[in-house]
Amino acid sequence: MSSNATNRREQLRRQQAAAAKQQRTTRIIGVIAGVLALVLIGVFAYVIVTSQQNKAESTPTNTALAAQIVPPNANADGNALVVAQGAAGTPTVTLYLDYQCPNCRIFENNFGQMLDQEAQAGTWTLQNKTMTFMDSNLNNTASTRAALAASCAATVDHYAEYHLEIYNNQETQEVRGSVGYSDELLRVTIPTKLGFTSDQLTTFQACYDGRATQDFVTTVDKGAYTDGVTGTPTLRVNGKDVNYSNVTSVAGLKELILASV
Repeated sequence: MSSNATNRREQLRRQQAAAAKQQRTTRIIGVIAGVLALVLIGVFAYVIVTSQQNKAESTPTNTALAAQIVPPNANADGNALVVAQGAAGTPTVTLYLDYQCPNCRIFENNFGQMLDQEAQAGTWTLQNKTMTFMDSNLNNTASTRAALAASCAATVDHYAEYHLEIYNNQETQEVRGSVGYSDELLRVTIPTKLGFTSDQLTTFQACYDGRATQDFVTTVDKGAYTDGVTGTPTLRVNGKDVNYSNVTSVAGLKELILASV
């Protein structure tokens, strides 16, 4: 056999081997591309579903805005909710809060009961001004929806305990973009736990679903900024800031409040 024939066969073998290798490479690339496509489809699907879930929590429901009402325990100016009315001539204690504010929850746990009990006893009038700036900080609507729910609870005479229960369900960590307080928690779980009657629950849910106190909540929030409040919790007595940063006891805060009149 001539050397030329041998060289041609060797050349043909190499060409066939190269072609087979290229074919295998092409198949592998195709498989990888297919897997990546499936992964991307899954990612896009997750993003869409998550977006829709967050959107569903952006407002209580998709029902039309109800006729606007002011809670029965609103103050005379319509820019705060009165927890308890003190005796004539006693000071007005105002607490500025945001339901997603961790320090507000701590303040409530430490001092809320005393503030409420003293107001019930007539020592002072206690009123809350609820803000919603944490919605922007955390990129959700939980502060607004919680404020709506609390004011709706006031329409069925359950404000104080509902207010506290919101804090009891505050997330342990601030997570930007999280739902915060779900509609299910606000409109079903909390009122059920607090023992709303059937009629009260119906009235409360109609108020929440229709956002019947939305104008009131907006007025309170804007009024807090007009008052010059830049952070929560802020405590004021007759409109004057109370610096409680060095207070270490419930008795100490009570003494400080009375000394600030």
